[in-house]
Amino acid sequence: MEITSDLPVPEELGHPGALTEPDVAGRQQIHPRVAAVFDTLDGTGLPWLLLRGEDDLALPAGDVDILVDKHLLSRLDDVMAAAGFCRVLAWGHGSHRFYFSYSPGDGAWIKLDVVSDLAFGSCQQWRTPWAPRCLRRRIRHGSYWMPDAADQAWLLLLHLFMDKGGITPARQEAARAAAKVAADGGRIAESVRRRVGAGLATDMLNLVLAGRFGDAPAMASRMRASWSGGANPAFMEAVRRTLRRSGARLRGHTPLLGVMAPDGAGKTTLLNGLHADVPLPTKYVYMGLWGAGPFDAVLNRIPGGRTAKKVYRLVRGGILARFYRRMGKVVLMDRVAYDALLAGPGGGPLARISNALALAVIPAPDVLLVLDVPGAVMFERKGEHSPELLESWRNDYLQLAGRLPGSRVVDAAQPVEAVQRVATGIIWDTCSPAAGRATTPGRAPHRTTAVGPTSQIPAAAETVAGEALSLHLWRLLDWRFLLPVLQPRTLGFAGRVSAETESALRLLDPQAVRLDEPDTRPAGRTCDVVLLASPGPGQIESAGLALEPGGWICVEASRSLLQRSGPRTLRGWKRTLERRGYQDVALYWNAPNRERTARLVPVRSGVSIRDTLALRKDVRFGALKAAAVHMALALHVFDLLVPEGTVTGRLPERNAAQ
Repeated sequence: MEITSDLPVPEELGHPGALTEPDVAGRQQIHPRVAAVFDTLDGTGLPWLLLRGEDDLALPAGDVDILVDKHLLSRLDDVMAAAGFCRVLAWGHGSHRFYFSYSPGDGAWIKLDVVSDLAFGSCQQWRTPWAPRCLRRRIRHGSYWMPDAADQAWLLLLHLFMDKGGITPARQEAARAAAKVAADGGRIAESVRRRVGAGLATDMLNLVLAGRFGDAPAMASRMRASWSGGANPAFMEAVRRTLRRSGARLRGHTPLLGVMAPDGAGKTTLLNGLHADVPLPTKYVYMGLWGAGPFDAVLNRIPGGRTAKKVYRLVRGGILARFYRRMGKVVLMDRVAYDALLAGPGGGPLARISNALALAVIPAPDVLLVLDVPGAVMFERKGEHSPELLESWRNDYLQLAGRLPGSRVVDAAQPVEAVQRVATGIIWDTCSPAAGRATTPGRAPHRTTAVGPTSQIPAAAETVAGEALSLHLWRLLDWRFLLPVLQPRTLGFAGRVSAETESALRLLDPQAVRLDEPDTRPAGRTCDVVLLASPGPGQIESAGLALEPGGWICVEASRSLLQRSGPRTLRGWKRTLERRGYQDVALYWNAPNRERTARLVPVRSGVSIRDTLALRKDVRFGALKAAAVHMALALHVFDLLVPEGTVTGRLPERNAAQ
């Protein structure tokens, strides 16, 4: 060819066919799902070929790139469905079509990237007319077709420079081998010379042959800037980037997966894992009706406020679930409307109406996963409620599952990875081309185990539960790390101290005294630490009378704008201690709240606050909350917005004497 006179031909270059040996390719292992695709494409009678990745077919780590004849496009979806693949629609990707299949045996997703044109660039903005000619020159390699050696070499190099913009270390040897073959010319070589210039094509090959891979990004930029021919690439890139914003959607049936179980069974962990690892377009919808909200303090004081919150959440969740499903997303529902059936006949007429509304508004899931975990294990995981209560809830959910269509009982006491693998297989069963075999309406619930049969509670479960209970009580005493006195000699407490918290205080000091009861109030200043939980009027004064000189006070409080007397904000509590003469007064934010404190954040430290927000950026309205907090920090009013926190202070010698 004409281009060969301008390209280097080193003596060590082998024959063009050396890039791919047919006998080696034919002996390579191929994943059964991929082999089924190759066989099905052969059955169409139209030309096709594997563009690259022939050494990664046993268990493909990336996409399986296939070029097909354009006349096959009208029935390509049916052809892939016959091979066990479903299509994910994605606008703005040129002729690319994406197909997925899940292999339960090895827990792997297989992705096909099928094209009918050869175009390059991140948005396929540099189109070429090479596809029909490459298909005519294809070569058989065992059970699949490949481009001829010269075409394959040039396509790989253009893929690395025009698509990827560089050559990673893992691709350097393949690039060097391709450059050796491409140096002998070829039909594509002639076209590349016309589009980027013979000199630039030669420079690109010399760069790869010399091993100067660090200069590859600069060479890629030069080739992109010099490419000529076809439609305006900048315009095509802008249009396709805009189209991509519409997101991907699943073609055909989009399943709605619901998960229900008591707290600590792993619902959110499972769904977050599925949302992150399943390559199909998914959307997570939280359907919890009674979870804590920012306006609970106000709503709890308004008659019907809690019911109004419940109605708002179920209507919002139902609308979102239906909308996402209409948009072709696999909807992952954390809790479902069936939870209302566990409430029993009580609750009053408003509760019964809202429960009926939940069943009417929230769509019924195609598949309902009921996570089965022993109560002791759930308590060990989350430390909430009690093992006995969680065990009773577990039995309620299992009984309810027996009455619900499409329910699957999953042994969730197994490792998270194993449970997620089972759930992934169930999702694939509902959206695969052979969907319908997994669940039949009205069928009795099917028990699915992640690893082995449903585990029995071990003999040491009671011991584990007891140790977890002690750990849970010690967690209620995390405020002590804010004080220099980790082990007080005499501990006093007052306010709204729950029985559970009082038990925890007795672990710290078996002789702890309650200051707001005359029979147990100490005579004189005998306490070196006093804890006040949501204190009422006068309890600050009684705590000060019980503190010895140099003793520490710890106030756990919440923001309450409707409070009639006393401080309404955490800043107000801080100023109250300062006015009473306490020194070293500090304010801490219990993030996210006092009931589930994960961090005690000093309010005076903007860095700590921003770091805490960064950890919670993925929660509902996380971005909006972060913006509000950043503004509050800039205006120095964050201590007015802290919902729940802890204020500490030290009683100096002078105040004690007074």
